[in-house]
Amino acid sequence: MLIGTETLLPALTAVLLIAAVAAVLSRSNEAAAQASGGAAFGPVGGGLALAGLFAFAVTVLLPGLIHQHGFDGLIPFTGLTGGLLLMAVLVGPALARSGAATLPELIGQRFGRFAHALALVVALAATGGLLLGALSVGTSIAARIFNVSSATAALVASAAILLLVLPGGLQSALGSSRPITILVGLAFLGCVALLSFSLIASPVAHLGYGAALHKITPAELALIESGAVDFGTFKPFLREFLTVDRLNWALLTLCLMGAIAALPPLIQATGAFKPAATRRGLAWALTFVVIALTAVPALAALTRLETYRVISSGPTFNDLPDWIRRGSETGAISLHGTSLGLVDTVTQFVVGGATSIDAVSAAMADRGTRSETRWQRLDPAVQASVLELARKFQASPGRPLADRWTAYVDTVATAAAAAAGNLSGKPDLASVAIEPQDLLLALPHTAGLPPIVSSLVIAIVLSAAAVLAAVLIATLSSMLVRDGTAAIFGREPGNTAEVALIRVAAIVLTLGFALTAAVVPVPTDVTFIVSLSLAAAGLLPALILAIWSPRANSWGLAAAMVAGLGLGTYYLAGTALYSVSFYETWHWLSSAGSDAYADYEMARDIWIAAEGDDRAAAYADLAARTTGSLWSPGLANWFGIAPAAAPILAAPFALLIGLLVSAVTPRPRTLFLTAFDRIHGRTRATAAVAP
Repeated sequence: MLIGTETLLPALTAVLLIAAVAAVLSRSNEAAAQASGGAAFGPVGGGLALAGLFAFAVTVLLPGLIHQHGFDGLIPFTGLTGGLLLMAVLVGPALARSGAATLPELIGQRFGRFAHALALVVALAATGGLLLGALSVGTSIAARIFNVSSATAALVASAAILLLVLPGGLQSALGSSRPITILVGLAFLGCVALLSFSLIASPVAHLGYGAALHKITPAELALIESGAVDFGTFKPFLREFLTVDRLNWALLTLCLMGAIAALPPLIQATGAFKPAATRRGLAWALTFVVIALTAVPALAALTRLETYRVISSGPTFNDLPDWIRRGSETGAISLHGTSLGLVDTVTQFVVGGATSIDAVSAAMADRGTRSETRWQRLDPAVQASVLELARKFQASPGRPLADRWTAYVDTVATAAAAAAGNLSGKPDLASVAIEPQDLLLALPHTAGLPPIVSSLVIAIVLSAAAVLAAVLIATLSSMLVRDGTAAIFGREPGNTAEVALIRVAAIVLTLGFALTAAVVPVPTDVTFIVSLSLAAAGLLPALILAIWSPRANSWGLAAAMVAGLGLGTYYLAGTALYSVSFYETWHWLSSAGSDAYADYEMARDIWIAAEGDDRAAAYADLAARTTGSLWSPGLANWFGIAPAAAPILAAPFALLIGLLVSAVTPRPRTLFLTAFDRIHGRTRATAAVAP
């Protein structure tokens, strides 16, 4: 648990109450407002609302990513910025001129009911994947903070989300986003300014970032010379292309840009702008997001610099500074995979009746996949040491931090260091790990600020997660009702029926997705990648054809979406899941070359000749050779392209197929050409005849 619930619960209640009041003030019983925001906001207010959709990523997901991977972690920074720019210039205004409330509706106007239904399926899948990933991260954090099961956290989160969705659908969800965006900005920028001032005497991290970078390389060299670096895990902060090579850094950035530009919730949220303010509103949203994004690398760099300073001073585990002790108490900082927060959690399990390692494992499973995985990774001797110390803490509660830290170092940390092969009694750089998702959440507490400050930061971030989930739920429910009935029956229900159906769908979807995220192990990185890939490979080509190709017809649109999704799915699944057979088929397109294939053939021959357990081990060796990571390809690849960059192949292929099929099939009907002209602000009477 990061801090006591005596301050966190009131803070979280207060912040959620602010969001709920904003949602009620933006309530509406109009179907258009429920589905698209009802053109209720001006450029600045709408920009704040749209920027709030990125608040959770900026505060929880991105700081730890850049802290871990340095330069290579900047892909989301450039991808998000470029994608929002594309949406502001190209996509958002086109949707506003078309009069469509959703992306599938825009596709339906241009290409008819079948295309409408096809786009709806892909849009639902992409949006649902993002929702599942966001809920999985949010409920995991809430379960750890409040020491409750994931299912309990999911049910409470569902109630908070419905408070923001039910008053007015997307309009109320976006209305709640505005105050949360302001609070997130104050909390995030305030925390970064605090860290910047304490380390480099500059209260503006954006201006002090250069000074921090200037100090990082000498600090890393000093650590290397002192032998405090494990080269198997160490990644220099400023050294580029260690996690992702140069080619895939560029390709992944382009893929993320395309996915953001075609993401259904973002496109649908542009309907909240007044018709003449769409482009200006998106410009304001981009401005707010960039202000926050540019502080993320500074936070990561400053945290790295302080960690280097601590390790280079050569302390023993017992002499580590107060901020590491406090971070360990929160569970945000671990020493060889253990922390005081872990011991405190196990102590609560012991109080609840857990008397064995197996019982603790079962209790960890109730807290979510992430907690269970952390516990299972520990050596059995370390698990036993944690359980023994938890029993002592149970027998003598209320110990001060200094006493608890000494007991922890003498038992658990020592056992964990020994299991990791560190017998020096001193931490090296590999010993101290900062949990990526907790980097910002634990910063006020580790800095020694009053508990209320930590409580407010955590409350604001959790509320940002609820706002994001509320917007995703609102877009899902409105697409399901509005576009589903239009695609199936050729017309939308009446206003009263549509609003009622959207609210029912929102309740069902919220409970279903929240419980799924709590119960089903969800690898969030895979979930986000698949969702974004669906948008980039399936929806982006459809948008391009709808907005910029008057000759495109429904046949071409269907062929493009099927081709893009088919190729993208084949490449992603083939290189990540079935890499051996993929490499066997396409080794001549692999960037590894003929020498690598010769080595692979030798390993394959060993596998064929092996028997029993040796055969399984030999096949595992084959799979290890051919399978890389989502960001970096193994032997199984085309032209060195990583699995997550599959849309860079799929989107151009889909466009080509769509244009070719449209060229050899009948021209689109006048009705669809009229929709094309409306997108470009023309009327059929004055528009040029389509070629």
